[in-house]
Amino acid sequence: MTSTLKPFILLLVSGFLLMLGYGLSNILLPVRMQNDGISVDNIGIILSMLSVGFLLGAIYSRTLLQRVGHIRIFAMCGSLTSVAILLSGLYPEPLMLAAMRMLTGFCMACANATLDSWLSHSATEESRGRILSINQMVIMSALFSGQFLLNVAPITDVTLFIIAGILFSLSITPIVISKQLGPQIEDSQSMSLMTIVKLSPLGVICCFYGGFLYAGLVNMLPIFASDNGIQGFSLSIFMGASIFGAIIFQYPIAYLSDRFDRRKTMIAMVLIIAALSLLVPLLISSSQFNLTLLTIAVVMGLTACLYPMSMSETFDKVLREQILAAMGSLLLIYALGSILGPNLASIAMNMFGSAALFSFTSITAITLLALIIGNMLKQTALPRDEQENFIMQTPSGVASELDPRTQYAQPSFEQTSEVEVAISLAAKNPAAAVNMAKSLAMRDPNNASNLAAALSTIDEIDIGRLYQAITTAAPGMSIHIAEALTNASPEQADELVDWITTEYPDQFTNIIVAIANSMPDNGIDMMEIAAGNMVEDHQDELLEMTDQYMTSLSDSLDDMRPVDRAAAATEQTATELYSRLTDVSPTQSADFALAVSEAYPESSNVVAEAYVSNLIESEEATPGDATANIESAVNDYVTQVAETIPEYAADIASTMIDSVPDIASDMVEILQDSDVFNDSDLSTSIKDKPEHDELEEQLQYAVQTQADEIDKNNLDKANLDKQNNDKNS
Repeated sequence: MTSTLKPFILLLVSGFLLMLGYGLSNILLPVRMQNDGISVDNIGIILSMLSVGFLLGAIYSRTLLQRVGHIRIFAMCGSLTSVAILLSGLYPEPLMLAAMRMLTGFCMACANATLDSWLSHSATEESRGRILSINQMVIMSALFSGQFLLNVAPITDVTLFIIAGILFSLSITPIVISKQLGPQIEDSQSMSLMTIVKLSPLGVICCFYGGFLYAGLVNMLPIFASDNGIQGFSLSIFMGASIFGAIIFQYPIAYLSDRFDRRKTMIAMVLIIAALSLLVPLLISSSQFNLTLLTIAVVMGLTACLYPMSMSETFDKVLREQILAAMGSLLLIYALGSILGPNLASIAMNMFGSAALFSFTSITAITLLALIIGNMLKQTALPRDEQENFIMQTPSGVASELDPRTQYAQPSFEQTSEVEVAISLAAKNPAAAVNMAKSLAMRDPNNASNLAAALSTIDEIDIGRLYQAITTAAPGMSIHIAEALTNASPEQADELVDWITTEYPDQFTNIIVAIANSMPDNGIDMMEIAAGNMVEDHQDELLEMTDQYMTSLSDSLDDMRPVDRAAAATEQTATELYSRLTDVSPTQSADFALAVSEAYPESSNVVAEAYVSNLIESEEATPGDATANIESAVNDYVTQVAETIPEYAADIASTMIDSVPDIASDMVEILQDSDVFNDSDLSTSIKDKPEHDELEEQLQYAVQTQADEIDKNNLDKANLDKQNNDKNS
């Protein structure tokens, strides 16, 4: 844990100081405005301006980071939030307070985006989940601690505003003196609000209500507490309990969400929020302060969990590469709810008294309950083991790449001192840089992949020669080096594949498969390029490579999320691979079809359909008895299928009969000879298939139909012969 945190200590310190000042300002402003006689509904409007700024910051933070850089953006945010809180203390007029509240929201969104992208860039795939949890705990503990700074000085004095300003200014120092450089920010995929609404209506609804309820409560609770005589240190405890609940309830909700139908967990949460909200005013009026604290902690804790719950619900429906974009859209939806919540809550309190805050909360929760139940009636629940995990998350103004559910982008290479020297040398003398990398790789083979990846980005260096030089120095790293080169310079992958299959005969099968797996969108292209070079002298290796590629593709499905697995279109990939390889080497068509089908049996039927179609097209273009050739090829193919993947033989035979009806009797004979229908030792997965009997009947029916057709033709011929004989007589 210490080694994981060590590089990020200064970043986390900056984040803590920033959120500490933010926590103080969140309790200070509503109490001060109430003390200055500003009406409750105007207080609600002013406080909601924070979410307006938050929304703008969430939209534009990434663009600003790209243009200005991490350190400058964070310094700007710390400076401007300091100015905003100081001006709020010096000129506590409603318009000034509203403008400064909006500025604060904008800066907080940008500052959190800066910290999160910085942390996510430096984290590894294994450590990012832990770093996310630690970062969330730092944020929430700072907000909790900030509530107690309210007691340092009177709220009527400007001292508390100055303290908050000092904390905002101090937060700049640790990040500025950090040795780490801010990462480069790349453009991210966006997802429209309509798209996410269609994918997960319940996730969107829950997210909006989460912002609506949480912002309404956290902003208006100090007003409610003050109206009920809770002031000073008691007010800090009161607000601290609400934030403590938001921290502690993440854990039990995570446990329940991951083990039960998430919508049922939501229903329980919303019912408890609605019931306990009505209980709070009664406990306050009965002077049950401790029970009130417990009730507030539960209500606020469950309300805070609606946001991460909505994320998990939405992520069930989106592909892994879309999660980051979906997270950004959910953040905007949450912000919209956060703008409305304080406004409407303050109107209710102004009309019916401060206790109306909890009646308003209860009524809102009941409407959410009705929407959840409506969703349950319309849609069936996902199996429990297919639900996305619940991850502790706060709406900090950023779509977090630290979330372990997002797709991890492996850095192309690590910027070590050796890499910096090699890149600098390559700009002047590419050959010398390659020789230097070769020497370093001989001394430290584990660093060979990193050096190769770094130098592959230099235009003057030939990627094939670079691969040859580095693998000569570190032959045991040949596969890792090929993967590193592909990840760092995907645009040169075709050149690398062409060079390896032409110049590098040792282990090229494994290497090409590794390269193809590194490029999910272009893997088949790499296989086709390799096949073109292998078809003359390495046909056996080509079949082995095909089998390895499809086997690795099949194995990868087991690790995929259900929604990703459904979208993978693996059967289409298998068919395309077969077709592309057959175009390169037509004589191996049957071998390719069998290799693909055996490696990924689920695709065997569509591959068989492609095979027989290709067979018909090829034979029709060839003079001679095409029908006899097709029947012979199909019989041989199904015979081999019945031996290697018997559980799919009946399906494939049925497909073959649809294209070549004359082979029906041959198919039944082959299946019966191989005991696909009759073997008592055959896997029960075949015997128990619902369509098993139907397939057997279909084959038998096809045979009988063919026999009837032959009998009819024979009868017609006999009648015709008889008529001719009669005429001749």
